[in-house]
Amino acid sequence: MSGPKLGFIGFGEAGSNIAAGLLEQGLTDIAAYALECRPVDGVTECPDAARAISGRDIVISAVTARVALEVAEMCAPLLTPGQIYMDVNSVSPGTKNKIADVINGAGGRFVECSIMASVPGPRHTVPMLLCGEAAGDVIAALTPFGMNMTGLGPEYGRAAATKMFRSVMIKGLEALLQECVLGADKYGAAEQVLESVGEGYPGVDWVQLAHHMLGRTAMHGKRRADEMDEVAATLRELGIEPMMAAAAAKRIRWAADHGLKEKFGTNEPKNFHEVLEIIGKDT
Repeated sequence: MSGPKLGFIGFGEAGSNIAAGLLEQGLTDIAAYALECRPVDGVTECPDAARAISGRDIVISAVTARVALEVAEMCAPLLTPGQIYMDVNSVSPGTKNKIADVINGAGGRFVECSIMASVPGPRHTVPMLLCGEAAGDVIAALTPFGMNMTGLGPEYGRAAATKMFRSVMIKGLEALLQECVLGADKYGAAEQVLESVGEGYPGVDWVQLAHHMLGRTAMHGKRRADEMDEVAATLRELGIEPMMAAAAAKRIRWAADHGLKEKFGTNEPKNFHEVLEIIGKDT
């Protein structure tokens, strides 16, 4: 079972993990182009976007929120009529619709996709929500290889909105935990504060959650802050002032700007104290 021919534009954590999982399931023809392409055995690294797109059944944009529209504008003239272009980036429904106009206007078939969990663990089986007329074709082509895709209909926006408003809670909590332990740690009381929170909200190990959340900030803070900017844009599109989303973006970006990614590299911090050791020096 060879399956569809895939082309990735952007090949970082998400793209490389999805591709690696699909290869293990028997999908044999995957090409990728990125400024910094993560090596995956079995994936053909292309020197430019044109070669990563040429002859592909499905082109997957897995870049960053900040450049998703720009990349779509770059790719649109390279698509052949009817070629599927699926954007998996965490951007607002408004941005997804702009990308749809660019791709569909060039004769491509745009599919909106939202990835609903962290990719590295589940890899290609991570839950995804899809919108667009061609969503059913993507689901039919990739479900046999273990991809976990749910179609939400032909109209664009619903998949992106689901991801955006989920992020209000997930990344908003990340920002709250960062600010909580950043202050409490100055008094040596971080664990005690979180344990006290657990008494009021049982069923969650709040200390472990803080370790995990601040670890996510350390590894992916800049990207996650950009995603929260998209959440804020989504709310503004609806006429809602993004008080919490904008604040979360600011807090997460503030920590990321301390060079956490450069400090930890590919090794996630063992606990939030390692993160506070870096970001707490400027407070």
